[in-house]
Amino acid sequence: MLKGAGLVKVQPGIAGAELAKNLSDITLFDVYKAVNVVQEKELFSVHDNPNPDCPVGRNIQAAIVPVFEAAQKALEKSLGNVSVENVVDDIIKKENIS
Repeated sequence: MLKGAGLVKVQPGIAGAELAKNLSDITLFDVYKAVNVVQEKELFSVHDNPNPDCPVGRNIQAAIVPVFEAAQKALEKSLGNVSVENVVDDIIKKENIS
């Protein structure tokens, strides 16, 4: 999946992979999209067939889906603001690796 997204390069017969881009050019959102974690607007699921005779069932999708969509957009925006380089730098700082 990462290869298909152009994030890594692999060669037949050679073990391992290498990055196809600089760490600073790969965001966590790029990785998130590449591994198909969830489809657009489907991070949170809502029961497909709620009971139409129930006041909650009858209205839950219209009430909660916009909230879930906003939450997913916020998550994706946040992931887009963090590069893999940011994560590596943070790990290095935390471990005092030189």
